[in-house]
Amino acid sequence: MRIELLYTPGCSNYKKALSTLEYIIAEERLPLPVELVENCANEEGEPTVRINGVLVNKAAAKSQHCLEHVREAISHKWHEVNLSPLLTA
Repeated sequence: MRIELLYTPGCSNYKKALSTLEYIIAEERLPLPVELVENCANEEGEPTVRINGVLVNKAAAKSQHCLEHVREAISHKWHEVNLSPLLTA
């Protein structure tokens, strides 16, 4: 499973987002690194989370339930990646 944090160079918000992602991953006890990806195309300058190439819903990520949304997305994808092969065998 691949978790990426897309950020705009010079944006200071990515450090808080990275810290939050690492906190969620540690709390869920998942062995996942967060990759930092420089994204100059992001005009808003806000960091964005991408899980296995799919962007996390920006509208939900900006809401007050941001942490829960990201936590659910990571947890769901982790279970999908790791349990699906066992269920289809």
